[in-house]
Amino acid sequence: MSYTYAPSARVAAADSTFRILSAFPIAAFSLTAVTDAAYWRTANLLWLHFSEWLLFAGIVFAGLAALVRLLGGRRFPWTYYVAGLAVLVLATLNNFIHTEDGITAVMPYGLTVSVLTVLAMAATAFFGRIGARHA
Repeated sequence: MSYTYAPSARVAAADSTFRILSAFPIAAFSLTAVTDAAYWRTANLLWLHFSEWLLFAGIVFAGLAALVRLLGGRRFPWTYYVAGLAVLVLATLNNFIHTEDGITAVMPYGLTVSVLTVLAMAATAFFGRIGARHA
């Protein structure tokens, strides 16, 4: 005999909303690493401004997604929430780093923190995947 888990309508709506909202910070923070690398190679200020706006948009949507996840009703392991918080902290720190002028906004700290943010997002996805499997 097999039992299937049918989440409540609230949990299902929260999961769907979270998936939609979390796509924006994933794309924004990943593209920030790309635009930082482009700025490092070309020294064109347009890439620096792209990074600043991508970080801002990613932080806004990550905050909204975190709020939906916390209020959604489904429980995940504490490592998932800590890794998600690390992503937000790294992205906010990166945003402050990018407010400097010129090459100092990207090299070496901006690009490094951008890559660390992407790695923290991968860890968050890993911990969320484990939690979803065992919840």
